[in-house]
Amino acid sequence: TTPYIEETPEPPLNNFYCSKILDLVFLLDGSFRLSEAEFEVLKTFVVSMMEKLHISQKRIRVAVVEYHDGSHAYIELKDRKRPSELRRIASQVRYAGSQVASTSEVLKYTLFQIFGKVDRPEASRIVLLLTASQEPPKMARNLVRYVIGLKKKKVIVIPVGIGPHASLKQIQKIEEKAPENKAFLLSGVDELEQRRDEIISYLCGLVPETPAPTQPPQVAQITMGPGIFGISSPGPKRKSMVLDVVFVLEGSDEVGEANFNKSKQFLEEVIQRMDVSQDGIHISVLQYSHPVTVEYTFRETQSKEDVLRHVREIRYLGGNRTNTGQALQYLSEHSFSPSQGDREQAPNLVYLITGNPASDQIKRLPGDIQVIPIGVGSRVNAQELERIGWPN
Repeated sequence: TTPYIEETPEPPLNNFYCSKILDLVFLLDGSFRLSEAEFEVLKTFVVSMMEKLHISQKRIRVAVVEYHDGSHAYIELKDRKRPSELRRIASQVRYAGSQVASTSEVLKYTLFQIFGKVDRPEASRIVLLLTASQEPPKMARNLVRYVIGLKKKKVIVIPVGIGPHASLKQIQKIEEKAPENKAFLLSGVDELEQRRDEIISYLCGLVPETPAPTQPPQVAQITMGPGIFGISSPGPKRKSMVLDVVFVLEGSDEVGEANFNKSKQFLEEVIQRMDVSQDGIHISVLQYSHPVTVEYTFRETQSKEDVLRHVREIRYLGGNRTNTGQALQYLSEHSFSPSQGDREQAPNLVYLITGNPASDQIKRLPGDIQVIPIGVGSRVNAQELERIGWPN
C-alpha cells in the first residue's frame, strides 16, 4: 500500500495505554438492531479504543470487520497504514442496517480468512465481538464449532453484548469454551465509552509482557558540508541487536561519481561496526536517481563479508532526477516485505544518504519504519531532511 502523508508526528510510545505484541480484531454488528445513530456511537468507541493502542506492524495490528448476513473487512491485519489513517477508515465504516447479523458467519470468516494462516506466531490473538442482535437458530448451528476452531488457533473471543436484543445464549456458549472468553454486557451503546478502559485493561492484561524494542544506532541526522566525513559514526556494535536496515544511496548526475564513492565508503564504515549475521542485523541496499535500483536484498546472504563485497562492487549509475519520494515509497512497499526477506520481529531502520533536494513529492512512511537522513555536500535541503527524519 502507498505510504500516507502526515503533517504532524504520531504520539510517542508513552502516550499509549497498551503496547504489546497483539493481533486484535474488531467485529461490528451491522444489523438493524442498532440504529444508524447508535452505529455511529459504536464506531466512535472502536476509534477511541484504537487511540489507546500502540498500533504498528511490530506491535498491535488491528482488523475491523462489519458483519451482517456476510462479512466485510474494512481494515486487515497486514494493512501498512499510519494509525491516524486506520482510525479514519474505522470511522467511515458504512451502516448496513441489515435484517440479520450472523455471529456464526463472522466467526467462521475470522477463523478461515483472518487467522487462516498465522503469520505472527509470537503475537497474542484476540477478537472483540461487538454484538447487539440474535441470529436465527438455523444460522447458529455451527457457532460452537467455530469458537472451538478459534480456541485451537489460540484466539480469544471477548463478546460485548449491547442492548436488549443481544443473544445471551450465544454469548454464554462463547464464554463456556474458554476461561479467557469473558463477556461484557451493556444496556446500550451509551455504556461503551464508560466501559472502554475496563475492556482495554482486560484484553491487554491477557497478553504477555514483551521486552522494550531495541533502539537503533544513533548517528547525526543531518550533516552539512562539502564532504561526507563530518558525519558521526554509530557507536560500538551491540551484540544480539536485531534490525532490518536499508541503506538508500543517491546516485544522480548531481551527486557525481566522486561523492557517490564517498557515500559508499561511509556505508562500508557503518556496516563494519554492525553485527551483520543471520540472527543479528540484516542489510539491504538501494541506489536511486530517476529509477530505483536494488543492489542487495534481505534475502541474500547476511554475513558482513558478503555484504561488504557487494557494496564495494556497486557501480555509480547516474540519472537526471533525485526521486527521493519514489525511493522511500519503494522500500516501504517492497524492501520491508516478507517476500523480500523482511523479518516480522525486527525493527525497520533506513539510512538515507542524499546530496540534493527531492525532484518528487515525499510522503511519510508507516509508523514502524524509522528514517535517519544523512545530507552530503552543500546542496542539501535541511528542512526536507528534518521532515523525513521526524518520528513516525
